[in-house]
Amino acid sequence: MSLWLSSTSLMAPSVPAWLEELCQRLVDNDKNFRTVELTHPRIDDVFAKVFAKALDENTTVTTLVLSCFSIVDDGAYAIGSVLANNKKLQKLQFRELRNSREVITFFSLLKENSSIEELSLRHSQICPVGAVHVANYFQSRGPDHAALQEIRFVDCQFIGNSLEILCEGLRKCRSLQRLYFVNTEIGSHGSVYVANVLQDGGCLRELYLGENEIGDDGVAALSGGVLRSTSLRLLDLRANAITSTGALSLQGIVGRSQFLQTLLLGSNELGNLGVVALGRGLNQASCVLQKLDLSDNGIDHEGACSIASSLLVNKSLEELNLSFNAIGDAGAGAFASGLQRNLTLRCLTLRRNSITNAGALMLAERLPTMNGLKELTLNKNLIDMNGCSALLEALRLNVELEYLSIQENFSEPVARQIIHWIRLNKAGRRIFRHPNVPCPVWPLVYGKVSAESDLLFHFLKEKPEVVSI
Repeated sequence: MSLWLSSTSLMAPSVPAWLEELCQRLVDNDKNFRTVELTHPRIDDVFAKVFAKALDENTTVTTLVLSCFSIVDDGAYAIGSVLANNKKLQKLQFRELRNSREVITFFSLLKENSSIEELSLRHSQICPVGAVHVANYFQSRGPDHAALQEIRFVDCQFIGNSLEILCEGLRKCRSLQRLYFVNTEIGSHGSVYVANVLQDGGCLRELYLGENEIGDDGVAALSGGVLRSTSLRLLDLRANAITSTGALSLQGIVGRSQFLQTLLLGSNELGNLGVVALGRGLNQASCVLQKLDLSDNGIDHEGACSIASSLLVNKSLEELNLSFNAIGDAGAGAFASGLQRNLTLRCLTLRRNSITNAGALMLAERLPTMNGLKELTLNKNLIDMNGCSALLEALRLNVELEYLSIQENFSEPVARQIIHWIRLNKAGRRIFRHPNVPCPVWPLVYGKVSAESDLLFHFLKEKPEVVSI
């Protein structure tokens, strides 16, 4: 029997070995023991009280994952009372929090905690009465409790008007920077309440709304809030059944928002018409979007040509993901042409797009004159060794690309050559394209590659006269 439990002889016989070991580690204050997961399927009130007593003596744990399926009033109060006074805890996750009495107990006590930075509720159920107490906790995060920066609702269910109540509390949480509603079935109606969280002068920087079936009406409801916000930088709308109709609202967001930098739209139903609308937004001079995910949206070569043509105008987009579409060789050719004139796009992902050797050859033909692109991903296409070889030959003449992925498995000699030229580009061989480089710069350049014999050999081969400088 452990030293810690020897002082609680009445409790000790009923405490299982796994809990005894966990509590002993808490009391020992092991500096390497910073994350605790109390997720055993049978955490009843008795065990909860034992755990709470040990946690109260701990000063090292910063992350707590708590399964509440079997915890009821007394256990919730015991743990909540300890959490209220815990000054070290930074991350707290509740799982299976379904009883309104426990919701009320936990969040009424948590109002006193000023250290939690990230709060997560997973597989939980919130009714209106419980939502009032959760919302009160959110809006109490004022100057004296300003640590809370991230809130996650994942696989949760909101009963009645609980979502409206929660969003009102979130709107008043002045420290909140990241908000997640993932697979919570908020729908288009709930999007209205979420939009109210976004406000001019707020702090929210990232909003994640994946897998909520918000649809076109939901996007329309959100658009006003996004355009009002001066802080939002990332909006995640993946897997939300958004069609080309919703893309009209997205066009306004892309073209008019002066702050949004990342828009994630993967696994929707935008199609070619939706991409055309987004292209019009990208063409606006006021567009500041830097990252756009359009993967798995039913886009073919027509949509690809539309988005590629916008690259001739757009000066902000740095990352574009079109994976799991069907742009084919014609779409690949459109991007090959557009990227000759675009100097802003740095990362292009075209995974699984029915691109064959013909498309690879069009990309290879233009690759040497692409001066902005840094990363090109072509995995899961129909490119064989002929296409790989053409891209490798083009890479020899391209001094900018720092990542090229064509196939997971292709011949080792080709793979080695691609790695070699990529390493040279990362080392900065583009300097040989610049005339009149000042002499004092060359020792710095060669010092950077001196530890890699193959890189040093190539650099000396390119400019042997530098040895005499």
